[in-house]
Amino acid sequence: MNVIVDSKTNKKKYKISRMSEFSIETSLDIPADHFNVKIENPVLDGYGTNSGLLNDNDTFTIQEDEKVILEGIADDVDEYWDDGGSRIEVDGRDKSLLLLENDAIPKTYYKLKFSTLLKTIASPYGFSSFKVNSKYDKVIDKIVVEVGDSEWDILLRECKKLDMWLWCTPDGAIIADILNYSGSPTYTFSNDLSLKKAIRIKRFSKKKSGSDLKNEVWVRGHDSKAFTVKYKDSDLTSRGYNRRMIIEDPDANNIAKGEEIAKQTIEERKRGSFEIEITINGKHDVETNKTAYVKDNVTKTDGVFFIVGVRHQKNDNVGNEKIIRLRPLWEGL
Repeated sequence: MNVIVDSKTNKKKYKISRMSEFSIETSLDIPADHFNVKIENPVLDGYGTNSGLLNDNDTFTIQEDEKVILEGIADDVDEYWDDGGSRIEVDGRDKSLLLLENDAIPKTYYKLKFSTLLKTIASPYGFSSFKVNSKYDKVIDKIVVEVGDSEWDILLRECKKLDMWLWCTPDGAIIADILNYSGSPTYTFSNDLSLKKAIRIKRFSKKKSGSDLKNEVWVRGHDSKAFTVKYKDSDLTSRGYNRRMIIEDPDANNIAKGEEIAKQTIEERKRGSFEIEITINGKHDVETNKTAYVKDNVTKTDGVFFIVGVRHQKNDNVGNEKIIRLRPLWEGL
């Protein structure tokens, strides 16, 4: 693995291969993917060889076997030394941070296709590769940009209205597409020896959390007059949940729309309430937006799940590992 650094401060490019540790996290539920690299900084004649070469806002292209793993921008650069040697640590995020960190200019768009909106907003930040599912790429009648919205907020909000999700690929392309919940499992993770082609699990955890769940949502809306829609989730109610939420939504302009908003609100709060995390050998290639069959006898887990995140890390303590986060189908995001 190596890193190509485009230094905006020094107006130079560097290729670095002396990484002692790295962590690269690709996640669909977090807008900007995160990276952390620790680079050796040999001291010669009392001076660090690489000191001053790397700075915040430098562009980092992380490669493995000539394949781009992540292209991002440095948030923080720390230099330090101790009895163990001298190192430089870089913490950063992929290029979608440019859309996250820029407030959008308040305005209203009319009759605009989503793909056009995407290019209009993202192109000024250097994005040039866009992939929008043509089946869902519809004309949006009205798009209101509010004060405080980030560029990413606008794009994700409109994308979700069209039943798509938004993410950035490692090489900087922006994708708007449906999530691959219905795809056949790409991977099998298990320690069951009868599953010959399964990727073996080093560590396994399963977490259930009900703190954000609501089994009942009321939506206050306005048609010719004010109304309130009440919706209960049958599954959560049957499990004994008794938690109500009341919201007012300007989009609830009829009873049917109010019911839709109430149901969506409950479903969105379910996302992330059940999550599996498994650790495997880092040599395996695993991608997000895929499904996997997981079988673990200890926790009685047996089913197909959606991959929402992959973290690839390497250091002296753990060696070379990948940590995979999975969620139930249709509750991933």
